[in-house]
Amino acid sequence: MRDRNDGSISQNGLGTGYVSLIMIFVMICLTALAVMSFSAAGMNDSLRTKHRDNSAAYYAAESSANRILMKLDEAAYEAAQSGLFMTFADTAAQAGDVQTTPCPDGYNVSWSCPVTDKLTLMCAVTVYESPELHENKRYDVTRWQTVPADAATDTHLNVWDGTF
Repeated sequence: MRDRNDGSISQNGLGTGYVSLIMIFVMICLTALAVMSFSAAGMNDSLRTKHRDNSAAYYAAESSANRILMKLDEAAYEAAQSGLFMTFADTAAQAGDVQTTPCPDGYNVSWSCPVTDKLTLMCAVTVYESPELHENKRYDVTRWQTVPADAATDTHLNVWDGTF
């Protein structure tokens, strides 16, 4: 007859070695989950820092763009008051690095403000020569958009159009 008290089999028929293996497996799983949790927390912290820095840079660029817009609005007001709207382009050039092009309603003015080394805030307004024809608005914002910094100049890919 077999001796039941030799230590290899417990009273329930399950050896003590199996329980130890299950406990070791559970501890390894919990340790892996803890490591992944700390890793995710570190990634969230770095993402939060990047977002904070990018937001601050965007608002600084938007503030700069609004200062230029304020100078352009002041130049449009002075040109409309003096009756010599031709002087607007000269006055607008003093507002910063802006490009003015004449249009039938007045001038199209565009400028850009760098946000980060990868983003640029592109701005464009149409300044009206006769605000009374446009509900007494001196200008309309036609573009206020962040774009990739290298896309500030329009580049096209050479794609085959199907012709030989």
